[in-house]
Amino acid sequence: MAIELLTTRVTSLEMTADVRRIRRRASGSSPAMRIVEVPRLPLQRYRDLYASVGAAHHWTSRLLPDKALAEEIYNPRTRIYLAQTGHETVGWFEIEVKRNVRQARIVHFGILPPFRGRGLAGPLLEEAIAAGFAEGPERLTIETNTLDHPAALRLYRRHGFVPYATREVKTPTWASLAEAQTAAE
Repeated sequence: MAIELLTTRVTSLEMTADVRRIRRRASGSSPAMRIVEVPRLPLQRYRDLYASVGAAHHWTSRLLPDKALAEEIYNPRTRIYLAQTGHETVGWFEIEVKRNVRQARIVHFGILPPFRGRGLAGPLLEEAIAAGFAEGPERLTIETNTLDHPAALRLYRRHGFVPYATREVKTPTWASLAEAQTAAE
């Protein structure tokens, strides 16, 4: 089975701790959203959240066998947070902390499709930024690409992230990679 590749333009963005300190004073309040860190999110729950947000945008980096996925998300550097309103999960984000270089990265960030358009992305991003800086890094990064939600880059910039690099990459389509993995099992 051949894996179909798409070309996308990736924009890497950063925020420094100094910018965060200034922005924190300017940040407004968020709607009633509860953020919960889930250190051992079950693999299938992670896969469901990942697919819910990422399938339409061809996120494929976490389409992994159980052992490899567990190594990624249960890594001591990885933090996974769920955003909830009432009893419903409305979004999630994943942070990777690199203490030795005083950096953190928002690896994944998304609002689940049924909850888009309700003004949740900005407050959730502010929570992700706070979580990203919680362990004292001097720099927080995030990436987006032309396959992601069209408002992603604008949202990140509005919340204080500044682009520092762009590159073109080839990425597998969600469907072709998932089909190839199923055929290999």
